[in-house]
Amino acid sequence: MSAPRRAALAAAMVLALGSSGCCRILSIILEQGVEREPSPTGPATELGLAAYPAGASAPTTSHTWLDRYLKPDIYRVGYALAPAEAAAVDGDLQTWSRKVGYESEGKERFRWRPPAGCEQGFACVYQSIAARNVADLEPLVARFRARGREARLSTWDLTELVVTFVQAIPYEIPEQEPFGVLPPALVASRRKGDCDSKALLAHMILHGLGVDTMMVGSSAHHHEMLGIALPAQGTKFTYAGRDYAFTEMTAKGSPIGHINPQLLSPDDWKAVPFTFPRATAAAPAPADTGAGKKPRKK
Repeated sequence: MSAPRRAALAAAMVLALGSSGCCRILSIILEQGVEREPSPTGPATELGLAAYPAGASAPTTSHTWLDRYLKPDIYRVGYALAPAEAAAVDGDLQTWSRKVGYESEGKERFRWRPPAGCEQGFACVYQSIAARNVADLEPLVARFRARGREARLSTWDLTELVVTFVQAIPYEIPEQEPFGVLPPALVASRRKGDCDSKALLAHMILHGLGVDTMMVGSSAHHHEMLGIALPAQGTKFTYAGRDYAFTEMTAKGSPIGHINPQLLSPDDWKAVPFTFPRATAAAPAPADTGAGKKPRKK
């Protein structure tokens, strides 16, 4: 066997160490510079029901949130994911993780064999998860797209509507999920998720709406955020010649462009680009229940 081939084989057999989950002190350090978000009260603007597959008989998770930047400022959308599909989404992530040698070592640490081209980051992990979840989230994307048309929202306002929706999802670390990432469809259906799980959900919805976004991560802070390529005040990072505004997905009401200064010391933030995939399975047409129809609560 040639020396280059032996070296390649040895490299393929190395198990890379990694860490998952968001920093557990975020609830403390993210408060700086962000007002307390009041709980939404009063009537909500209904975005309707997003169901996958279309017409599926499934429990509906109701999301109600406040977007204080818009008038009206309270919104509600329902998301129904068929139980069999939810199990398949989770099962497919488990299967893929075994293929790349994922092994949990406890305390949010793991070992795995990164595929070729993915040695430097989580890009292939996010890409695999996104590919499996595109079809599941299209009905939700359609609800936001319809609201944007009906209310004639600007790209900025529609982006804020999605950002505040995801920020309002309760923070919870998915202890049992491979790589510490809960698939985005399950974040929406279970109404919980941590930093990268929620950032990936927002990334997928906004991409479906035509907004340029980018996952960005810090090894020092064990944290992930979303970068949004819209003109914004605040802190930005540059990737491929474009400026992306840091956007915190774990703090309710955190403005686009805000990052707690403590998360910039050290400043080791790196963009995590990946080719946005097509759905890995055929996507049925999204159920259109009308923006005015109130979804059932879970």
